[in-house]
Amino acid sequence: MDRTDLLYDCDLLDRHGERVGPVEELWLDGGRPLWAGVRTDNATTLVPIRGAQVRDRRLVVPVDKSEIEEAPRIGAELSEVEHVELHDHYGLTVPRQRLVRHERR
Repeated sequence: MDRTDLLYDCDLLDRHGERVGPVEELWLDGGRPLWAGVRTDNATTLVPIRGAQVRDRRLVVPVDKSEIEEAPRIGAELSEVEHVELHDHYGLTVPRQRLVRHERR
């Protein structure tokens, strides 16, 4: 099994240990998982997972739940505008390479 697949169905927790929801999608940049898709309010919200820690089927991310709740929602595909909005929202530099949705095995 691909190590990336182990992140699916982990509970995503914010930096304070507050539960946000289950990881339903992963998005890669250069083959590395950098974003997790979490179901919130009947939509998918992407959360940056660089610097996250996995503990007992929990993925603890270095952002606050309120920041996740206020993040732009995405559709089935990530548009160029959504890509930029997400990075701006979290204060991250927009990479040259587009994010790629990981296909769960």
